[in-house]
Amino acid sequence: MAITIDDLPTASVLGNDIASAERTTRALVGALTRRGVPAIGFVNEGKLRSNDTVDPRRVALLQQWLDAGLDLGNHTFGHPDLHRTPLAQFEREVLDGERVTRTLLAKRGRRPEFFRHPFLHTGRSLDVKTSVEAFLRKNGYRVAPITVDNSDYIFAAAYDRVGATGDRAAQQRVADAYISYMDSVIAYYETQSVTIVGREVAQTLLLHASALNANTFDRLADMIVARGYRFVSLGEALKDPAYQRRDEFIGPGGITWLHRWALTDGRQGSTFAGEPVVPGWVEAASK
Repeated sequence: MAITIDDLPTASVLGNDIASAERTTRALVGALTRRGVPAIGFVNEGKLRSNDTVDPRRVALLQQWLDAGLDLGNHTFGHPDLHRTPLAQFEREVLDGERVTRTLLAKRGRRPEFFRHPFLHTGRSLDVKTSVEAFLRKNGYRVAPITVDNSDYIFAAAYDRVGATGDRAAQQRVADAYISYMDSVIAYYETQSVTIVGREVAQTLLLHASALNANTFDRLADMIVARGYRFVSLGEALKDPAYQRRDEFIGPGGITWLHRWALTDGRQGSTFAGEPVVPGWVEAASK
């Protein structure tokens, strides 16, 4: 399984203060390194700015990823929605979103290779979709797909908000519910893979750079390994021939590539039944 992590340097509903970002980054990078996970983090470079200038302390958070041997990809500058953003403006967001990251990687003899669409929105028409893909290829990028989608961001919001009250027991309850939920999510997409592709593919998991994932990643990794997985890079996972399947999805949602392939093949309805849902109490705590 490839682990991909969005919204670097960090993501929190409570804001982007540097002390919290440093704690989250240390914990998350430490856990990934400890578990030997060749993860990639997708950067929103707008988050590197303070008072409209690049903040060296925030750039240092990305350097932690690279110093640990992890990879970085482009998630645009400001996380715009392609479904609401003119194409030329979106392309500028891609280029503005690589300036610091490309420089950091170049110092290590590397370059950004993967692009992750904000909201997993890839275009409401085939013309826009193919135009963006052509623009990305021209600039040296491959689209970073995912097969295991989930609502970790809702649990992360609940974890942050409950934690801010000082109720550690309630925060632990959110974390426990999160691990149980993720176990059921991975089980669901394993079954979906067999239904849609005819076998289990090399799965790619989407997470966010949250305090929740930083503080629970060891437990999450234990669960994933117990399900029979080993951790591989995104590039290694994408060698699976399944990722060459046609994707002509132009619907409004940001959905897993498994479901894009199924919809492209004309599957409907019961194919997608049974996806796990976030418990109501977690949803309420996230708001």
